[in-house]
Amino acid sequence: MKRLTCFPLWIFLATSLTAAPQVARPPRLTLPQAEALLLQRNLIIAANRYQLDASEALRRIVGFKPNPVLQLGAEQIPFISPVPGSVPRFFGTNADAGANPVYTMQFNKVIERGGKRELRIQQAEANVEAAKAQIQDTFRTQLFQLRQAFSAAILARENLRLAEALDGQYDRTEQLTKVRVDTGDSAPVELYRVRSGRLQYKQALLDAQTSYNQAARDVLNLLNVRPEDLTAAGIASNDATLTLVSASAAAAAEPQDLLPALLQSSPVDLTGTLTDQDVPFGLDQLLDIALANRPDIQVARANLNAAIQATKLAQAQRVRDVSVGVEYQRVGNDHAAGVITQIPLFLYNNHTTEIAQAEAQQKAAEAQLQQAERQARTDTAKAYESYLAARRSMTLYSSDNLVQVDKLRTIADYSYRSGGTSLFELLDAQRVANQAAVAYNQARFNYQLSLWQMEEAIGRPLEAVK
Repeated sequence: MKRLTCFPLWIFLATSLTAAPQVARPPRLTLPQAEALLLQRNLIIAANRYQLDASEALRRIVGFKPNPVLQLGAEQIPFISPVPGSVPRFFGTNADAGANPVYTMQFNKVIERGGKRELRIQQAEANVEAAKAQIQDTFRTQLFQLRQAFSAAILARENLRLAEALDGQYDRTEQLTKVRVDTGDSAPVELYRVRSGRLQYKQALLDAQTSYNQAARDVLNLLNVRPEDLTAAGIASNDATLTLVSASAAAAAEPQDLLPALLQSSPVDLTGTLTDQDVPFGLDQLLDIALANRPDIQVARANLNAAIQATKLAQAQRVRDVSVGVEYQRVGNDHAAGVITQIPLFLYNNHTTEIAQAEAQQKAAEAQLQQAERQARTDTAKAYESYLAARRSMTLYSSDNLVQVDKLRTIADYSYRSGGTSLFELLDAQRVANQAAVAYNQARFNYQLSLWQMEEAIGRPLEAVK
């Protein structure tokens, strides 16, 4: 993966400042670790997994054949003996008695016809496929939200570093202005002007800190992780890639990876880089990829298949099932056997209503599939347009352009120190440099987000596309 050849402007601004001392920081979490945790701990994905378990259980249930029925009966049993002192007669025939004991054992079995069981199984299998695809689709949408929040935290972190560098530089400008005012080289109003202008940098620090903390909370919410779970030992997991970097290991990180001082109280240290990876595909090819890989389209196709099987099952209900039974009966001392057959008569319900309902649901599933395909085309086209716009924006911030902006600030600073430039011109040069740096960070964020938006639109990573 290609990395940006131009450096953030805060690096140029920070070169002249004293490096801040390294301090302990909260556990570090990278984007690959967060993505693995998302698949394991996200509650929405977990709910879809339970739904898959329910669908698989239903598939097993509908595969069962109807249970046979065993019926036992005892009738006409005399409770009072006609002969005093004798026990009641439970067996045996008495020709003088008005009723003799009757014992019946009946075994009934329903024979399904019309392929109903096979159709139920096919419908349940389609529902299982829909449940599996729903998990993938949920992960697709949740992954984009995670990446969006994660990249927002990285953007806030970069802006905070920039604001700290600019604030430090502005502090030097204020000290120099104070010296010039004290020596009478500048009017006192210049000191008021420089102090009032510093407010925007202080506000930028607060805004970046707030943005980072809010994005970090969004990440924790998506991962279903509490801040206290992110201890120095990391999250317990069998996957070594999920181990969070402890504070002692973080202290050995490269200087550019140090967490800014204002973020030391944040619940987690989100670290990552932004890329300038190209999309080597045209819109038509991306549309074909989206239609073939989007999980929501796969869900709609599976639901349509289930609806088709449901329609066939409703039509099969008009094929009558037959219930066959065998019977053994004992009447007194006599033994008898028989066969019983039950055939339903469609006098009141011939299942036309069920068929009409199933056909309507099938048409609804067809419309939902068409809408899913249309949505995939729309999302892919929008993502491609965002990518092209972000790429054009990135071309505005080449290394030469950023260096020229920083040279303007450096020259203005040097000229102000030597008395050749007014404070107003210096502040204007610093403002231009600050705006360029913030815009550059935003452009990098927009470009990275456009790539992730593209992956969400087509339903698979760009690296996996061939």
